[in-house]
Amino acid sequence: MKVEIVSRRRDKIRVKPESEEDLWTLRNIIRPGDYVKARTVRDVSFKGATRKEKRPIVVKVRVKDVGFQAFTGRLRIFGVIVEGPEQYGVKGKHQAITVVPGMEIILEREGGWSDAVLKRLQSSGPRGKAVLAAVDYDEYAIAVLAVHGYKVVVDESLHLPGKDDPNRDQALSQAIARIAREIVDTAKRFGADLVVIGGPGPLKHEVASKVRELSQHLKIHTDDLAMGGRSGLMEMLRRPTLDALLREYAVVAAERVLEEAMKTAARNPELVAFGLDNALRAGEIGAIAKLLIIDSLIYSIEPEVSEKAERLLELAEKYRAEIFMVPEDSPVGEKLKPLGGVVAILRFPAAQ
Repeated sequence: MKVEIVSRRRDKIRVKPESEEDLWTLRNIIRPGDYVKARTVRDVSFKGATRKEKRPIVVKVRVKDVGFQAFTGRLRIFGVIVEGPEQYGVKGKHQAITVVPGMEIILEREGGWSDAVLKRLQSSGPRGKAVLAAVDYDEYAIAVLAVHGYKVVVDESLHLPGKDDPNRDQALSQAIARIAREIVDTAKRFGADLVVIGGPGPLKHEVASKVRELSQHLKIHTDDLAMGGRSGLMEMLRRPTLDALLREYAVVAAERVLEEAMKTAARNPELVAFGLDNALRAGEIGAIAKLLIIDSLIYSIEPEVSEKAERLLELAEKYRAEIFMVPEDSPVGEKLKPLGGVVAILRFPAAQ
């Protein structure tokens, strides 16, 4: 991502996201109350006109909400216009701005942008995607893994003939070819260059061999799993093999941090804070080393919740904690919700 500081007080920066990973970084950094200036399209009316017309305009909005849907290549910023063309009378009205890679925007934050935030913006960039496949003789599932999330794209049963059926070998060969094609097509569709195929027994190796025939440029790894399908994908996400291959991917890192937190809580419960209020108290004294927080807390419709979440992030950034913003609908997010949406691993005990 291209980043330029455009004011001496460091409260205004010009950014140009260049990848979907950059959009995800912006999703994690832009908060309610920030300002975004960008070119957008709006239905406007002219004096004496009988109908509205779509016109490109440059507006500055005070952010109310930010939405990001993984694998769409778009970031949606929603807010209230504070600056815009006077002839259209748009000031004070709501506006959505859609940000895509290659689009330049200006961000403003009262009080300025911290070194931690600027570093996160400057270090953002494409980190690649991986296709994960978990296969066995009953079912298979294929997913895409990226820094901003995890998406299952295929989840099917195989319905193979019984082992004594003379048609089984032919049906199995056709199934292997179909799964391999779907893996290659998924990699091409999402721009992935790494494939990890896991499962029990030899089937994963047969699928991997077929994938190699279909696409020579893909990097292919295999892993032993207890089962195929969605359950196999979840097992794969927890495996050290995948962690070693994808250690830069935030979704895998977040899963690892959550596991670390639960193990730490079992041994030294005073070194883990669960829930927004407990984490906030730990943040006030600089005790947070690693922070997991679901994104919906930042944009909660309850002002008290969103304000606490924003304060928690500010403190975590100030004291240089590792921050993992987790999509609420991701596998890690589903585990965080019953824990209050926030888990913090502490450097030292904090009174709770």
